[in-house]
Amino acid sequence: MKPTRTIVSAALLALVVAAGGSAQGMGYGRGFRPGIAGAANAQTAPPLTALKDYLGLTDQQVQQITDMRRKAAEDNRTLAEQARTIRQQIADLMKSANPDPARIGQLHLDLRKLHEQRLAKLEQVRTQALTVLNAEQKQKLADLEKALSLGPAARQAAALGLIAPPQRGAGAGVGRPFGLRGMRPGRAGGGWI
Repeated sequence: MKPTRTIVSAALLALVVAAGGSAQGMGYGRGFRPGIAGAANAQTAPPLTALKDYLGLTDQQVQQITDMRRKAAEDNRTLAEQARTIRQQIADLMKSANPDPARIGQLHLDLRKLHEQRLAKLEQVRTQALTVLNAEQKQKLADLEKALSLGPAARQAAALGLIAPPQRGAGAGVGRPFGLRGMRPGRAGGGWI
């Protein structure tokens, strides 16, 4: 790999790891559950400075995408409430003296359908949000997706000391390598404190 590509790859990886190195690092923040565009998550969007700088997003683009997520969260409230009701029905049936396995099975199938509907809506929002980006931004986003998939391997390599972990940005914490909190030599995986 050329030195320039190595630096770019390392920068992308650092950006991903700094964003959390997981699905949460995709801008959803604490409390986000994949497949669920929760109302609180859409309304309390994390700061997107690094992403805006990297992709060259305008404030208008960010607002459009945020509005799409907010609407999806509102749309998913009904599905979330239906899922809660079904889970409660399952719990009630399981507490009964003679739970009806056929009914419980049907309720689980109903839950699965709701989950699939929620995932489909989330994918629809993602697809719609991509239309806000220009071709160059889409290419950079593809690079971020690739870097994100390398997050677990990169964190493990950093834990073994094979690569230097990226340091947290200002205000994110002092002195600990990002993604390695609580790791101590002798614990599973080893690493730094």
